[in-house]
Amino acid sequence: MRHEFSGRTVLPGDPRYRTLSQGFNQRWHSSPAYIRLVADDADAVAELNRALDRGLRPTVRGGGHCYEGFVDNDGGVILDLSTMRGVAAAVDKFGRPTYCVEGGATNWDVYTTLFREYAVTLPAGSCYSVGAGGHICGGGFGLLSRRHGLTVDHLVQVDVVTVRGGRAAVTRANREDASGSPEQDLFWAHTGGGGGNFGVVLRYHFATDVPEPPPRVWISSVAWPWGELVDRPGDFETLLANFGAFLAEHSGRRERVYDGLFAILKLTHHSNGNVVLFSQWDGDDPAPLDEFVAAVERGMATRSVVQTHSVAGLFLPYPERRRQLPWFQATMTLNPSGDNQRGKYKSAYHREPFDRARIATLWDWLTRDVDGVDLSRTLVQIDSYGCRINARRPDETAVPQRDSIMKLQYQTYWTDPTEDAGHLAYLSGLYQEMYRETGGVPEVDTATDGAYVNYPDVDLGTVDQPDPAYPRLYYKENYPRLQRTKAYWDGEEVFHHAQSIRPLRA
Repeated sequence: MRHEFSGRTVLPGDPRYRTLSQGFNQRWHSSPAYIRLVADDADAVAELNRALDRGLRPTVRGGGHCYEGFVDNDGGVILDLSTMRGVAAAVDKFGRPTYCVEGGATNWDVYTTLFREYAVTLPAGSCYSVGAGGHICGGGFGLLSRRHGLTVDHLVQVDVVTVRGGRAAVTRANREDASGSPEQDLFWAHTGGGGGNFGVVLRYHFATDVPEPPPRVWISSVAWPWGELVDRPGDFETLLANFGAFLAEHSGRRERVYDGLFAILKLTHHSNGNVVLFSQWDGDDPAPLDEFVAAVERGMATRSVVQTHSVAGLFLPYPERRRQLPWFQATMTLNPSGDNQRGKYKSAYHREPFDRARIATLWDWLTRDVDGVDLSRTLVQIDSYGCRINARRPDETAVPQRDSIMKLQYQTYWTDPTEDAGHLAYLSGLYQEMYRETGGVPEVDTATDGAYVNYPDVDLGTVDQPDPAYPRLYYKENYPRLQRTKAYWDGEEVFHHAQSIRPLRA
């Protein structure tokens, strides 16, 4: 599993420095004192102690996909795990067999190795270049999650470099550690507590009963042209009402008919051209998939067409309304990370279908133009949720949102820095109006249920503001336990960023 690499320090002036100090999102870059390409456990511990001895703040970089640039670290040290990307059979600290994923692995590393060598997979994200190190500890979900739960629902151990008493050491925290022990709390914190909060995650161990992927899946991509929808606002309302109603009926924890369906409704800005519905169905008989698509467009005068070009990173170049592919080939096809560009994101969990007021808000904003701002790469992505995800208790993992039916991601992309203010204002205005009845945020335990920690949004508050909303919206009632865990394992806040977990003070 290990390779012949002893670690390397990248200083300013090195041709790698600029790339390794910048995230995937081109809005974020920093000027660290240096970047350490971490080789192994001993190197991670030594380099973290070195940073502490020099009074330098450490941040951790895996795939570099953090939406808000929490890895940015002017004058500090970025610990880059991207050379630690092994995926292999292993054992946990109790000697039980596991599948081990190192903190620098990407989703694609995980999928290709687990599938080819062990004929299994994880229910994780679709974007191939996202780092597992940050994706998993935020909960992790993807196209197989309605049938198999979140990624962390299969986690059994994390190996983390923690800092206590000013010194770094490797801590191996297991699901079976004594109840109430600091180690069990640390394990639990990595089942949804987010990255950059407790230490440097070296590796994740998963139970050997992780799912086998389906032999084949059906994939479908259909669209409704905005050129027709703008003349039929009633069709837009029907489409969203149908989509929400279907998921409300077929997303319960005991669902056994449509738990193999994953669907994404891409509500693009009208200047993009099409509203798109992407679906994956893991059954061999395509009839349920056809029934789902028919249910979504029932009552619409605007008829769907086959979508054969890219819409916000998703590209299915097939002329048919649906096509069956081997699962691995489908996963290769559906691996969109998109272009390196500037971006802003917001998120929300929805527990109920959209009401007419929210549909009207979406219509208003998606058909609105802004002078000098190209909104053709702006969209609201609605992912199907629920089923086995909702089979866990809210406190069983650190992910508390366990009864939602949809997960929304608000996205806008651009390349020109002079458009920053226009894009940020547009997305903020849409989001605040969408949730105006609950103070401009998707309040918990209402028709909505907060936001996703892996889609961080600093508009939800930061650590230096009084009573920020993000602890409640990300973690709900799990936040106090996360704070107690933070106080034990990182009470001095060696690991911190704009939306850190704050330690619970006596």
